[in-house]
Amino acid sequence: MRLKDLAPSLLSNISTGIMALNRDFDIVFSNPACEQILGISAAKMKSSFFPDIFSYSSIDFRKLLTAAAEEKEVFSISNAVLVTAHEKIFCDVAISGFSLDIAPGKKAPALPRQESLLLCEFKKVSRERVMEHERQQESQQNAARDLVRSLAHEIKNPLGGLRGAAQLIQKEYSHDSSLYEYCNIIMEQADRLKNLVDRLLGPQKAVPAEYGNIHCIIEKVRKLLLLDVSKDICIERDYDPSLPEIKMDAAKMEQALLNIIGNAVAILKENHVNPGLISIQTRADYCVSIRGRYFPTVMKITITDNGPGIPPDIADTIFYPMVSRRAGGTGLGLPIAQSIIAQHHGKIECQSFSGQTQFIIYLPLSPEGNAK
Repeated sequence: MRLKDLAPSLLSNISTGIMALNRDFDIVFSNPACEQILGISAAKMKSSFFPDIFSYSSIDFRKLLTAAAEEKEVFSISNAVLVTAHEKIFCDVAISGFSLDIAPGKKAPALPRQESLLLCEFKKVSRERVMEHERQQESQQNAARDLVRSLAHEIKNPLGGLRGAAQLIQKEYSHDSSLYEYCNIIMEQADRLKNLVDRLLGPQKAVPAEYGNIHCIIEKVRKLLLLDVSKDICIERDYDPSLPEIKMDAAKMEQALLNIIGNAVAILKENHVNPGLISIQTRADYCVSIRGRYFPTVMKITITDNGPGIPPDIADTIFYPMVSRRAGGTGLGLPIAQSIIAQHHGKIECQSFSGQTQFIIYLPLSPEGNAK
């Protein structure tokens, strides 16, 4: 083999995805491994604007590519989440700048010229690392939830004493109308804070093992929300009628779905999205890992809205208590929904970018799974 034939042969046979971009971030080359990892053919990627091949990315590629081109440094990102038109991918990404000598043509000057390019490397993350990443996220969310619950308990105890003292004062000075009214205000505010604390604590009881049809619950939530939406918002559904019934607490599952779908309705209203569209889809999915267990078959509920998307600064913390993407939101709806889904041995994922937000709920069709 001649030396000049060695480089193309190596690029075609290595397992790391290799992609070259020009200074405008257009794709000029991709090897077979890159096609396989991203699930996109080289012909389709050729001359495409690189950031546009992903419908969602946990990486700000424009910022990173610009920095790599200017600073000539290597930038590495572990466990990046990339979503193409076909699939969601977890991979390690490395981006660096390099220069390539371009041989002169027949009519070109005698000396070769250099062209500045960007090199992108993709290495698919193993299933074990994906599961470990999920466990770390769950651990962080549980720690935040436990902290909030501890604070809620500390707040709840003095609230009872505060309300009791207001009642005693009200009874002692019942003849003083102004003081009586002030005590009423104290008790009303104490009750309001108690309700807020109860919501922070979230559902605590175990889920009763009763079989139910998830589509009946979704329809109940959909009809309830349609009573309060204008004609500008449409809630579409695409159900798979072959999905079996699952064990669940119907009231809690209704609350979880109401929190998620109701949040989407509120976002569309607040941002005056016209036409606003919410799509609810149910399907079976296969080979899904949920908190360290591997399930061969699960139920997948996808809730999609065409709102403005989740702000990047809170994208990683939306399931934390008191974090909200709505101006007047309490930040409790999603943590409570996540807690309910977790009680049903499931999980919630979120993918968001400008013009679309998706919440994906995975519920095992049976609670048994294989530990990994």
